[in-house]
Amino acid sequence: MPLLKSTNESGQTWEDPSEDALFMFMEDIEQGEEAFLIVELLADPSGQTFIQSTRNDDGTYVVEFREGSPSQHFGTVVDDMGAAHALIASWSFGLDGWRESVEWTKIPFDE
Repeated sequence: MPLLKSTNESGQTWEDPSEDALFMFMEDIEQGEEAFLIVELLADPSGQTFIQSTRNDDGTYVVEFREGSPSQHFGTVVDDMGAAHALIASWSFGLDGWRESVEWTKIPFDE
């Protein structure tokens, strides 16, 4: 059973993408072929544990993650695709330090 599922703007999905595959998906965003990438943790039955990224017009990237509920939704802006890929890959593979490597801001949720 897959642990992760990634989805891009076109609706294409991949189960358990490798670090290299995540890099290629981010390259599609960098080249303007896709607008976003979402990587979901499939073990969460709520479907609300994920990390996602999109590129701003100035070349920076917004990276957001959610841990199971709207009250646990955080975001940051990083300088480039490489930094966004590092966060997404580190989250995806459960590597230490990704959360502390940047400053995260809680994203408010209006009910």
